[in-house]
Amino acid sequence: MPSATRTGTKTSREQPAGNSARDHLNNKLFFRLFQAANIYETQAVRVLNFSAVTGATLGALYRDPNGMLFSELYTYLGVSRQNLDAVLKGLEKKGLVERVEAEDDRRKRMVSLTPAGIEAWRDLHERSLEFFRQGTNGVSAAEITGCFETLSRIARGLRAIEPD
Repeated sequence: MPSATRTGTKTSREQPAGNSARDHLNNKLFFRLFQAANIYETQAVRVLNFSAVTGATLGALYRDPNGMLFSELYTYLGVSRQNLDAVLKGLEKKGLVERVEAEDDRRKRMVSLTPAGIEAWRDLHERSLEFFRQGTNGVSAAEITGCFETLSRIARGLRAIEPD
């Protein structure tokens, strides 16, 4: 982030070395992603009574009636093991998911929806569709497609970053 320095009564902003128009755009883009994700999370809880990660977890599990391995699920969702474990504990308390040992390896856990979880997902999915319609009101299908493709490329780029 730029640092502010005072020179007399006037404030100037020092720009880091290598700052460019592209750096400025990247900064704005990632801020907007951060902002949109936070607004989405707040509104999902307020309007749908489910957090975004809880809804995504139910949706991911609904795709496969046999359930998913815990490790596959957190990788698919792009969340940490700890975050997913906390979400699953809450869903288990509500009777919406269950975790059982995998048949081939007792160390692995399969996560699947219960019948109540299937019903909860169907209800949430219907309400989510209207929520998403309202959220994308005024955005064309072509813009949504372009955004989806761009975000997918950004996600791949982020996954490829290695720490120094």
